[in-house]
Amino acid sequence: MSSQLAVFSSKGLFKHRKRLEETRNRFLFNSKDPSSIRSTVYDSWIRCLQSGIDPRRKQTDDPLNTEDTANIIRRSKLYDYSIATLNDLLIQAQETNYILTLCDSQGRIIFLGGNRHVKQQAERINFVLGSCWSEESIGTNAIGTCLKTGYPVQIFAAEHFCEGIHDWVCSSSPVKDPVTKEVLGVIDVTGSWQDAQAHSLGMAVMASQVIEYKLYEQTIIARSQLMENYISAILRYPHNGVIVLDAAFNPIQSNQFARRFVNQISGQNLERLWTEEGLNTCLLHYHNSEPKNDEYEVFIEQFGIPAVIQEIYLNAQRIGSMLILSGSKQKTPAKSAPENTPWNKILGKSGSIRSAMTQCNMVADTNVPVLLFGESGSGKELFARAIHQISDRRKGPFVAINCGAVPKELLASELFGYDPGTFTGASKTGRKGKFEEAHQGTLFLDEIGEMPLGFQVHLLRVLQEREVVRLGGSLPIPVDVKIIAATHHNLEHLVNEGQFRADCFYRLHVVSITIPPLRERREDIPLLIDHFLDQFARKYDKPLPKLEQTVREFLVKVYRWPGNVRELQNCLEHAVLFCMNGTILREDLPKSIQAKFINSPWLMDNVYDPGPKKLSICHEKEVLLKLLQDSGGNLSAAARQLGVARTTLYRHLEKYGVGKTR
Repeated sequence: MSSQLAVFSSKGLFKHRKRLEETRNRFLFNSKDPSSIRSTVYDSWIRCLQSGIDPRRKQTDDPLNTEDTANIIRRSKLYDYSIATLNDLLIQAQETNYILTLCDSQGRIIFLGGNRHVKQQAERINFVLGSCWSEESIGTNAIGTCLKTGYPVQIFAAEHFCEGIHDWVCSSSPVKDPVTKEVLGVIDVTGSWQDAQAHSLGMAVMASQVIEYKLYEQTIIARSQLMENYISAILRYPHNGVIVLDAAFNPIQSNQFARRFVNQISGQNLERLWTEEGLNTCLLHYHNSEPKNDEYEVFIEQFGIPAVIQEIYLNAQRIGSMLILSGSKQKTPAKSAPENTPWNKILGKSGSIRSAMTQCNMVADTNVPVLLFGESGSGKELFARAIHQISDRRKGPFVAINCGAVPKELLASELFGYDPGTFTGASKTGRKGKFEEAHQGTLFLDEIGEMPLGFQVHLLRVLQEREVVRLGGSLPIPVDVKIIAATHHNLEHLVNEGQFRADCFYRLHVVSITIPPLRERREDIPLLIDHFLDQFARKYDKPLPKLEQTVREFLVKVYRWPGNVRELQNCLEHAVLFCMNGTILREDLPKSIQAKFINSPWLMDNVYDPGPKKLSICHEKEVLLKLLQDSGGNLSAAARQLGVARTTLYRHLEKYGVGKTR
């Protein structure tokens, strides 16, 4: 920050200004001594000379007219995301001798507020709404120099290239696009040189950071929406190349068909071809020349095939596009199976499971740890493998270790390896640990919550240093691995109880993704049931069975699935094995689930449901007998529990030949 500041306190401002004026005069009269001025200012002065800017200028050009300025503000996304922050800061600025401005990427002022007296003085140099303060317009100044360098800067008095601005001090900080890092505009705090303070630059930097964070939040929302559209598209077009693009037509994610097709025609990966051929510029040209339709056809010369662009909107604003390579279907065999994407093994269309997939897609190519939370059986390892397979490490190894299944005495050798002769029975050549095995790939630390507390400090050191030392060795070995950890525990609770190290938790907890339990995504259960029935019918060479309607409804709507997808899978494998007549009945389910079925209040209600859903006679009799047993034979109590009249209960008892005990 020190090189960005012109002043550090209000003391000695007069002497500082006088020295700067002398330095500037020497510079203008061919004494180019860079050691006597800050490098940021010196470089700017050189640019001003090369551009032919008159150092005697008194003010910048006249501002745009009111209508043109209003149009710029109306179209400015930066203005929309900045206005709330600016209004908050304006309260502070009005109590000081400063004015606060927001400028666009061309240096034009699109917001101005603050001390009324200072604003009146600033009008003399055309420091008003709609005026341009780029270096090209008025030479060295905080706004223009900040735009040129992309860094915060404070310009004091005679550091300004043009003498008409020497009575001012201005502090500016850039606002950058969180994805492209392009400078979108500048926050500026300006006042009289006599009121110069170091903190004015800090105020500008703080404001720009707040605005950038708001832009980042919006970018995350937009990226999440794009990835949800992408997942839907690859399911809709299983035989086509699918590429999701951001608003600037840069690729975010692509499926295997698209990547394979691009590699076949160019011998390059998609990202490199996209950059070298400038395909974003090509598609932007199509976008600007086509009628404003949500879907239109393009011909990409580099691909040699037709393609379809589908625009994606969020809150009426275009946030990106889907590129469907329709011609790529011809490149695949006519009888090819549906695409084997990493997500094919994770079945589900519910919002919660798709949201988890979207988050995984967003962090796959980042080199930060990912922490997966989820109950046992919810599919944490499947998610971990999918993250690896869609990441830029997909060609490297995927190595998994269950931290709770390895005895604590062996955990160090499993993770870090050992040198020859380290202990009795050790390999004569030594052995790599899991970290080394996963080099340039992904290491999956399953059930990280089970890792012994004393061992976590060793894991933390490896995560920090990115190197391991084998047991019995002394040589550090660099390791480049992406860490994915998973647990069914609440790690924050374990930290609070002293059972998990806080520093280790925060090192792992950079990105966390929660995999929903099956009971919270019941709309996915029918899809999973049909998939597992087909899978096990094929596995055991049996006809595809059906589920008896009430059994299906119980599994889908009622049973809570404490073991999640794994329990559902085991349940249906058991049912397929023991099903005898082509229809899975209650008797074909595992005993534990049968017991829940019989005792379910839902089942009691459905016995007397007047609608078309009826239980079989044997099931209804079992329910009645169980109910009578629980009520001690009290028919009145049994009827009340069922919500029917005693006479209705009598008829059913007579139907099954069950005597009335009371």
